[in-house]
Amino acid sequence: MAEQTDGRNYLPLFIDLSEKKVVIFGGGSVGLRKASLFSEYAQTLVVSADFVPELRDLASSSSVELVSMDLMSAPDEKLKEFVSDAFLVIPATNIAKLNDRIEKFARMSGALVNRVDMADDVVIPSVIKRGGLTIGISTFGSSPAMSKYTRRKIETFITPQYGDMIRLQDEVRNILKTKVEDQKDRKAILWEILEDRAVWDALEISYEKGYNAAYDIVQEHISKKG
Repeated sequence: MAEQTDGRNYLPLFIDLSEKKVVIFGGGSVGLRKASLFSEYAQTLVVSADFVPELRDLASSSSVELVSMDLMSAPDEKLKEFVSDAFLVIPATNIAKLNDRIEKFARMSGALVNRVDMADDVVIPSVIKRGGLTIGISTFGSSPAMSKYTRRKIETFITPQYGDMIRLQDEVRNILKTKVEDQKDRKAILWEILEDRAVWDALEISYEKGYNAAYDIVQEHISKKG
């Protein structure tokens, strides 16, 4: 069943933001947190009268662009200009009426909205990345503490070796396509590698050792077939 929050139905999705623009209004700690996340994925613009020092540091070392402006006195046309080509707009000021005004113009432009003070179009999850593995965690605002707690629990279990295993599985799968004709046999070998404790232990030492341990399993199956 779809997750419902205040009448909204949220579906977890992975979206390509490489050609998208994210506009954040507010240069405080919340704006910093949002910019730190989105700057890794999208063109990110932060508009505010003031910026915390960490946000200025982020802008000097990433794709974040800062625009200094008093939003309370900004004319409607200027706000409309900022959101006109945005994919996602994040009103993150500490003034509710200003956030309402920004949201109104964002919706007029067709942008998605992520309000930091209420449930909206988009809920930003807590993210764990391990190489090619990405995990998003959210309680949809019901318990930020639980989201953080869950992330910490998962991080102790999902080690960096999970990213290495994804890379290893991809490489071995390509090898198997040239050496093992039957798809069911290829699948069985990949699962054997995935469940082999010796391969995981080898990956903790180095990727090369993990690869060699996995390749030994492949060779053993090929020898049996031969």
